[in-house]
Amino acid sequence: MIVLLATLPIQAPARAQLLLPGALQASPTPADNPAQNAVRAAPGQSKPARLKPPAEETILGHELSRDGFAGAIAFQRAADKAIEITRLSLAGEQISHPGEPCRVDVVADAPIQTKFAGHPNGVSRYEVEIAACPFSIDVLDGAVIVTRVPPTCDFPAADCRAAPAGLWGPPGNSFGPSQEKQLERERSHAESLMRSEFRTLLTIAGKDKDANKKIVGEQAGFSSERDVTCRNYLGEDAHGFCALRITQARALALQAAFEERAKLHPKPAKPMTKKAAAKQKPAPNLNLDSHQVPPPGPGSQ
Repeated sequence: MIVLLATLPIQAPARAQLLLPGALQASPTPADNPAQNAVRAAPGQSKPARLKPPAEETILGHELSRDGFAGAIAFQRAADKAIEITRLSLAGEQISHPGEPCRVDVVADAPIQTKFAGHPNGVSRYEVEIAACPFSIDVLDGAVIVTRVPPTCDFPAADCRAAPAGLWGPPGNSFGPSQEKQLERERSHAESLMRSEFRTLLTIAGKDKDANKKIVGEQAGFSSERDVTCRNYLGEDAHGFCALRITQARALALQAAFEERAKLHPKPAKPMTKKAAAKQKPAPNLNLDSHQVPPPGPGSQ
């Protein structure tokens, strides 16, 4: 159960603090600038044929914000090798005065635990069970996608309504010119890889009309969905960080779908041709027993 301690009026946006049972308030640890690690490959570096799922280390120790400016979330590695949340601040609007900004800080005496939920879309997924606002996070490179969340999370005691779904990443104003150019090169590669994975998935689907219809429909709607997700990311027109990570996530999802389908529908072995069968000599029967009659020898009648 989450208990509201107080609503503290400050300069816009209005801010409130939620305390989990037994929580002790502590000042957040300053985080490094995650934009420094958001782009890693050096210009001209050869790129792998396929993407690898991003490691959790790309988000540890950094403070990420929804759309590069709203709220804050930070992670660290847990003792059981899972990840846990060390800071969670949700931005929203006041319930009593829609349009007026507010902010809710969720604080606990220990980091908020997460539960590993596998790789349903080709990347690591973790579930966060907060009663007022349960959600899931998919780990990307230096960012996370928040999903499985109610349309809005209401905190009546704080008079705040938050909508945390979307991409959480580095501050949108933290990318320099060199990083922007590198992100542009990576976007071109990601787009090409995504199209290649799409064609590969269609190939393995073969003549399965339902599967083809689903694959084509999802791909057709991807661009508009990406635009909706990224349209509010701070500085997106300049750096395109959100579009890059969403495109990479789509490519990884297509890879995962291909691998899953390959497991469920393996290709049948090709039948042997008559020419190949004719070349195979029958193996000699070396298991002669007492019931087998040897060929007649010289002088036998």
